[in-house]
Amino acid sequence: MSGFNNRYVGIVKETLYGIDPTSGYVFGEVDDESMKHTYDVMQRTDMSRYGTAKSNTGKEYSEGDINMAMLPDNFLGTVLTGLFPTDTVTGSSPTYTHTFTEAGTDRSFTMKIGREEKEHTYTGVAVDSMSVSANLNEYAMISASFMGKAESGLAAIGASSPSFNTADPLYFADAKVFFNGDTTASNLVKSISFDINMNRDGDNACGLGDATYTRLPPFQRREVSGTIEFNKIIHTAAESEPTYAELTAADGLEFNGSGVELKVSFGDESTADILVFNFYKIRFEAPDSNVSGRDTQTMTVPFVALFSPDDSKMMDVVMNNAQSAAY
Repeated sequence: MSGFNNRYVGIVKETLYGIDPTSGYVFGEVDDESMKHTYDVMQRTDMSRYGTAKSNTGKEYSEGDINMAMLPDNFLGTVLTGLFPTDTVTGSSPTYTHTFTEAGTDRSFTMKIGREEKEHTYTGVAVDSMSVSANLNEYAMISASFMGKAESGLAAIGASSPSFNTADPLYFADAKVFFNGDTTASNLVKSISFDINMNRDGDNACGLGDATYTRLPPFQRREVSGTIEFNKIIHTAAESEPTYAELTAADGLEFNGSGVELKVSFGDESTADILVFNFYKIRFEAPDSNVSGRDTQTMTVPFVALFSPDDSKMMDVVMNNAQSAAY
């Protein structure tokens, strides 16, 4: 059983792209990880031989995902800055409010991953996407996808000394979902999931003279999409929820204007640890509300978050915890 003590994921912000800061790592309660060194194999085939005779290694890089329960700790705060580079801190001890926004200088990280016998080091790592999913009365879950330079080091286990947050992860019983600027949360939401994708360009992060990335893979179009499932079909809104008639109208349904149009809050707001996702312009797609046998009729609605000209952003994230410094 001792091998489980040597499984960990740590991350730290880099000052210079691809350079391991060697200290300052924060560690997360990660369920699983899939980071790996990979490369493209080129093969040369000519007309004089019946099979391939030559091969070479092309681009070398690392990529992979982590999956974990939602915990508003220093690890998640650091990961969030890979999507929302600016962290503005307000409040005072014992609880500080971190507001993560889209503007700012893009960041890269070094990751240390313990795998029982060896510690693997990945430098020049960028957050490419994040997925959030929550089902009623279950732990809210987060997964993040990374891409970076080729694996840069392999050391004996024990090179890092991981420590972990002891708080309980957030679950969807304490979660609240607000629609169209309504100040009262809906109690009709059964589950919600959404993805934030940066669409990073790995090809143009390469340069002559190096087989791996020479600069932080630049992000391209930011895309945010998701799905909400309600526990019944909505013909009459209780708290500004989208109704079936609105969703199937000729022009569809869009929540827009100044202010938050969709707010997803995790955690008990009377306690220190909460995580809130704010979306400022929401376009809903056609609903799905079929019936089957004796199953309860529900309504599932896909949506996309758009850039709001009234607010000059697509979304931001607010996290409360005991950390006083910006991530």
